[in-house]
Amino acid sequence: MRLPRLILATLLASLPLVQAQDDLSPFGNFGGGEQQEQVPATAEIVSENKEVAPGEPFRVALKITHAPHWHTYYVNPGQVGFPPSIEWELPEGATASDLQFPVPTLGFAADAPFYGYDGETWFIQTITPPATLKAGETFTLSGEASWLACKESCIPGDAELKLSLPVATSASPNPESADGFAKADAAMPQKHGAWMVNASGNGDTVTLTLTPGEGAVSQPENVRFFSSDALEDAAKSQELTKDGDSWKLVVHRNPETDPKPTSISGILKSDNGWITGNPSKGITLDAIAIGAPATDGGSAGAASAATEEQPALLLTFGLMFIGGLILNLMPCVFPVIGLKIMGFVQQSGHDRSKVVKHGLIFTSGVLVSFWLLCALMLAGGIRNWGGQLQNPWVVLSLLLVMLVFGLSMFGIFEIGTSATGVGGKLTNKDGLSGTFFSGILATVVATPCSAPFLGTGLSATVQLPTPLFLASFTCMALGLSLPYLVLSFFPALVDKLPRPGPWMESFKQGMSFLLFATVAYLAWVYLQQVGDQIAGQKSLHVLIGIAVISAAFWILGRWSVPYRTAKARGIGRVAAAAFFVTGFMLMKPSPAPAAELASSTQIQWEEWTQEKQDALLKEGKSIYIDYTARWCLTCQTNKAAAYTEETAKFFKAHGIVALKADKTVDKPEIDAELKRLGKVAIPVNVLYSKGDPTPHVTNTVLTAGYLQGFVRDHLGEPVAP
Repeated sequence: MRLPRLILATLLASLPLVQAQDDLSPFGNFGGGEQQEQVPATAEIVSENKEVAPGEPFRVALKITHAPHWHTYYVNPGQVGFPPSIEWELPEGATASDLQFPVPTLGFAADAPFYGYDGETWFIQTITPPATLKAGETFTLSGEASWLACKESCIPGDAELKLSLPVATSASPNPESADGFAKADAAMPQKHGAWMVNASGNGDTVTLTLTPGEGAVSQPENVRFFSSDALEDAAKSQELTKDGDSWKLVVHRNPETDPKPTSISGILKSDNGWITGNPSKGITLDAIAIGAPATDGGSAGAASAATEEQPALLLTFGLMFIGGLILNLMPCVFPVIGLKIMGFVQQSGHDRSKVVKHGLIFTSGVLVSFWLLCALMLAGGIRNWGGQLQNPWVVLSLLLVMLVFGLSMFGIFEIGTSATGVGGKLTNKDGLSGTFFSGILATVVATPCSAPFLGTGLSATVQLPTPLFLASFTCMALGLSLPYLVLSFFPALVDKLPRPGPWMESFKQGMSFLLFATVAYLAWVYLQQVGDQIAGQKSLHVLIGIAVISAAFWILGRWSVPYRTAKARGIGRVAAAAFFVTGFMLMKPSPAPAAELASSTQIQWEEWTQEKQDALLKEGKSIYIDYTARWCLTCQTNKAAAYTEETAKFFKAHGIVALKADKTVDKPEIDAELKRLGKVAIPVNVLYSKGDPTPHVTNTVLTAGYLQGFVRDHLGEPVAP
C-alpha cells in the first residue's frame, strides 16, 4: 500500500545527517576503499580537462557512487526527496551552468515510486573561467555537494569538493576521465530532432503525440516521461498506444501541482532509445506548450477547435469586463467613485462637453495604467494578476499608498477630495491632469484587490498570446472605468447619489479600516520577502517604520493646516518629511537580496537542543549559542550590531557551529540550561572551544568588534584554508 507523501516527507526530515568525508586527489577524487563501502554514497569532482585556458568553458562532473541498493534522485524525485546539487565558491569572474541530469529510472521504495539513480552516476556541469587568467596560475574550484541517499531509510549526505587545475594558453583533455565522460554523455538525454512532439491536455491528463522522422527508431519500448516540474502523478502508469504513424503517451496529471503547468518539460525515456545509432535512452522536452485536446480529422478538427475557442475567448473578455466593474465595489476603490464624479461636475461648471471630456480623460488614465502594468508583467515574465507583488519595491509602494490613504480617510490629516484624485494639484486650467492621474490611482488601488468573475477570467487570460492578453486586460480596465463614463455622459445621474452630510465622515472613517486591513495584508507579504534581512531584524524595522510614517502624517495633520502660522506650517512639514524619510529608510529592502541569506556572508544558524550541543562537543567542535527571543529588544539590537558579514566569515574560518536557543515561546529545556549557566535573563551568548564543555559567556551587549575579539581570545587566529 502506498504511503502518503506527508508521512514519507516526515520520515526523510527526521533522519540523521551523515557526511562523506574523504581525501582529495589532484583531480578532486575522494579516497575510496573502506570508507566508500561504509556509506550509502560518496562524491567526487572530476574534470574533463587537464588544465584550463582563460575564458574557455570546460566540463566537470559530480560523480556519485552508490552503495548496493541505495539510490539518489532526479530533479523531480517522483514523490519525495531532493536531487544532488553543488554550491560552488567560484573565483571572481567565473560562472557555472546548471547541473545536467542523466536519464533517470523508475523505482519503488516503501511502496512509493521514485525517479532516481543507482550505481555510478555522473552529473555534468560547465564551468567558464575568467578571461583574465594568466598562464602559469592555478584555477581552483571549491564547494559543497549535497544529496539524499535512500534504501529502506534515507540519509542526507554532503561532501566538500575542491578542484585545482593549472592555467595554460590552451587546454588539453584529461585521459583519465575520457571514458567516464563518454559514458556520461551516452546517459544524458538528447535533442528530439528525429521526433516531432506535441502535447494536448484535458485537465486530468496530458497526451504526448510522438511522430517519428528520419533516423527515429521504429518502435519505442517501455516508454516513461519524467517531468522536471512534478507535472505528472508518479504513482500512476503511463499508457503508450499506436495511432497511425504516430504514438500517443497518456500522462496523468499530479493533482497536487497548483497551478497546473501550461507547458511540459522533462525527459522522455525508451528502453531501446529514440534515435538509431544513439545509445541514449532519453530525449529532452523543453517547454512544449500543452494545447487543447486533439480531435479527429486534421484540418476539420482544427476548424472545430477554432470554432469552440471563439466563444471561450468572448467569455473570458466578458468575465474580465464584469470583474473590472465589480472592482469599483472593493473597499479600496468604492470611496472614489461618487466623490470623483462630483469633482468632474464641479471642475467643469456643469458644462456637459467638459464633463464628458473629464470622463474620457479619466478612462485614458485607467487604460494607460493597465497597459503599463501588462508591459511590466510581460517584460518580467509575470503572467498572473498580482504577480507584480513578487517585487518587494512594488509591495512597499502599495503598502505606503494604502497606509497614507487610510490615515487620511480616518482623519489623521486631510487631503480632501483630491485624495481620490492624486495629481489634483497638477491640474491645468481645465483640471484634466488631475483627472488623468485619478485614473492612475484607481488602477493602483485596485491592484491588490480581486473580485467575483476575475478568478476564472484571469486564469484564462494568462494563457492567451500577447495581443489577446492585452485585449483581455483592456476589457477589465473598461469595466473599472464604466461607472465614471456613465456618470460623465449622463451627469443628471449625479443627483441620484446620496447628498453630502455628516454621515459621509463616519462612512469615510469606517472605510479606512478596510484600507488598514489591506495594509496588514501587504505588510504580511512584504515581511515574507524581506523579513530575514539584516540578521533577521528587518521585520522589526518594517513594523517600526509603519509607526514612524504614521507619526509623520499625524504631524502633518496637526501642524500643516491653514489656521497655523506660516512658520508653524513650515516646521510641521519639515518634521513630517524627516519622520517619513526615517520610516521609509527603515522599511525599504536592504541592499543584499534574500537569495544571499544562505551564502557564506550570513551566519548559518541551527536550532539548539541539549542533545545537539552534547554531540557537537563530543565531536570536538567549537560552538556558539545565542539564547534569544523575539520579544527581547536587546537580543535584536545585538544581532543587528554583531552578526555582520565579517563576523559570519570569522565564524566560518574558525569552524564554529552557531546554535540558536529561541525562547520566544516557553521552552523549559532552555530555561534549565540557563539556570545551569547561572543566568535568569536573556540575552545570553556562550562560546564553547573545540569540544571543551567549559562555557565562556560574553558581555550582555555585543558589537562585531567585541564578539570577534572574544572568539579570538578563546580560539586564536583562524587557520587559513
